[in-house]
Amino acid sequence: MRAFRSIRWRLQFWYALLLAAVLLGFGLSAYEIERNDLQRATDAELGRRVDSLARALRPPPPAPPPVRRPPERLSRETGRDDGAGDDPGPPPRPPEPVPPGADANPALPGRLARRIPAQEQADYETAGPGGWYYALWQRNGEPAASSPNCPPDLPRPTLFARRPQEPVLRARGSLREAYTRMGQGELLLVGHDLTADLLRLHHLAWLMAGAAGAILGLGLIGGHWLAGRSLQPIADIGAAAAKIAAGDLRQRIGTEDTDSELGQLAQVLDATFARLEAAFARQARFTADAAHELRTPLAVVLTHTQNALAVPCASEEHREALAACQRAAQRMRALTESLLWLARLDSGSQVRRRVAFDLAERVADCVELLRPLAGRRGITVRSDLAPAPCAGDPEQIDQVITNLITNAIEHNSEGGEIRIATQAGPAGATLAVADRGPGIAADQLPRVFDRFYRTDASRSRASGGVGLGLAIAKAIVEAHGGTIRAESEPGRGAVFTASFPC
Repeated sequence: MRAFRSIRWRLQFWYALLLAAVLLGFGLSAYEIERNDLQRATDAELGRRVDSLARALRPPPPAPPPVRRPPERLSRETGRDDGAGDDPGPPPRPPEPVPPGADANPALPGRLARRIPAQEQADYETAGPGGWYYALWQRNGEPAASSPNCPPDLPRPTLFARRPQEPVLRARGSLREAYTRMGQGELLLVGHDLTADLLRLHHLAWLMAGAAGAILGLGLIGGHWLAGRSLQPIADIGAAAAKIAAGDLRQRIGTEDTDSELGQLAQVLDATFARLEAAFARQARFTADAAHELRTPLAVVLTHTQNALAVPCASEEHREALAACQRAAQRMRALTESLLWLARLDSGSQVRRRVAFDLAERVADCVELLRPLAGRRGITVRSDLAPAPCAGDPEQIDQVITNLITNAIEHNSEGGEIRIATQAGPAGATLAVADRGPGIAADQLPRVFDRFYRTDASRSRASGGVGLGLAIAKAIVEAHGGTIRAESEPGRGAVFTASFPC
């Protein structure tokens, strides 16, 4: 796409990519840290609760044996041994063996419920996301006790700790559980439903995503503004160069940012443009001064040749020499006038009037003035002049019309035809001059408006031209804001079209 070829959009895309990568990395890191903290806190709480419940399940310590008085002490009143009448009772019986598969502690569920810390009782009774639950299995694998909110499909753990009271952690979906083996073979499990915590974590992730999107949007807006401001001198340089290329040598960049690299470049280019303008001004001034200084000696030469030709006693050879000098002087005078025109146009000192007029009327007047010149070569001039209003300096427009018609007469075939047409369009007035001459080769068309340029066939010096007529016409048309172009096919003549703004 054309937009991505722009330096501004390339910088904008690179800044956006870097900012998005930084925000994404920061967001993922923050989310992972928060998730790990949640898991560590949950695992620590699971370990604490497992240890608390394991202590509650431990059997109470055995009662101390009864204290018996020594037998050798006698009573002073009776003279008998005080301990003789004491019946020590039957000896204690050993504990009955536990049948295989029977619960070694039948009061375990009740004792467990009674010995759970009061601050945790509500946690083991609350159902739903975020609740805590426990479950106890006997050593034979049968369920012994569980909290009211225990999941109904809770599977018995198949892995046991290496040592009693060493908790093992496992995860089942959104559930996090810890279990341990008790001293008598029971298996205790405590679990926690992380659904509420995960919802809060996801909510935090969405908040971070929204904040990252806002930061990215602000970064893109700021980057767009910063890139535009940084590259503004380049746009100013391009605009000034385009105007200078169009002929306005007085244009300057004039940037206020003189500290940056582009600002320094703009200053260098302004200095270059100033020297270029001075060089063109000196060239135009030299051309004008030289042409002006040549006018006087040329006038003297023409005057003397005309006077010499008027003397009847001059010989035929002298008259031919004087006539050659006269033709050369007239040619030099035409060249001098053309150079003066170009010098004035190049320097911009030529004052142009901006008045409204009809192009068709100006063309009709010029055709009548040049019709005798066309008649001497037997050339027919046909006009199709539609009203074409435009604005500009009528005298300079007359110079354009005269040069184009004269060029068509000089480079037309003997007894040929010239067609001249005017028309009005949405952009302005158009003048077209077509001849039936030998035409112009395709490789020579781009240079027909160059100064002093002549083609080999149709623009020879034998025609008497100086090679500046079309150059002057182009300079005047462009000074009025118009355009001029040439179209031709060898052997079929040429068409010159000039357009002037309304």
